[in-house]
Amino acid sequence: MKYVGRFIRNVVPYGAALLITTLVVSANAQTQQGEAKVYGLKGSADYSDGGGTWMPLRVGKVLRAGSLIRTAAESQVDLNLKRNGPTVRVTENTTMGLDKLLFEMTGADVVIETRLDLQKGRIQGKVNKTSDASKYEVKTPRLVAGIRGTEYDITADGMVVVKSGTVSVAFIKSDGTQLNFTVNAKQTFDPAIPGVRGATPDELKWKPTVVVDERFMIVYEPGKEPYVSPISGKGTSGTSE
Repeated sequence: MKYVGRFIRNVVPYGAALLITTLVVSANAQTQQGEAKVYGLKGSADYSDGGGTWMPLRVGKVLRAGSLIRTAAESQVDLNLKRNGPTVRVTENTTMGLDKLLFEMTGADVVIETRLDLQKGRIQGKVNKTSDASKYEVKTPRLVAGIRGTEYDITADGMVVVKSGTVSVAFIKSDGTQLNFTVNAKQTFDPAIPGVRGATPDELKWKPTVVVDERFMIVYEPGKEPYVSPISGKGTSGTSE
């Protein structure tokens, strides 16, 4: 009986401390809202915060979930989604919504939930390797693409080009049935088949965007390749806006 009594006195405080520690960790691992910061702009673009009013988009603007981006002809916008990306390029004549930008710090891992709604046009992006519990999706009128550790190029009509990594595609046929495909590096999902084929050299020509020091945003100049020195922060198209 004395042994049992000592066991209870020793174990119960330990269990209580463990429970308190678990509760503290759980409290600290709260889901947080991410953001998308405009670090590159060519031509003209505008945005809506969901209220229906469109406003001019500027370099340095921070967008939240629920925002819509719309680019004009011969225009593009580069976004830094930070933990939720990092990068997305919105090409010309494109409308894209930021449906979800969530992240949660869980010890050594960051669990993200990113969902982009590509309503019209084309986007290109780079997604860092994420935890198994993370989710990064691009939705178009014809499919949902699940992306992990990938450089991708997606159009609203359902073309998915994968430069590196893997993309899972859930394609909805005109009769409403769903077809599932896996698109690997240097492959393209072609909705005209529908199916997966090898990517052409032209499809793989695009370059993923690179985020420079955020103090030096990029404004693209017609006919010039943007460049910002990683040392001085100065370049042909660099600005400290």
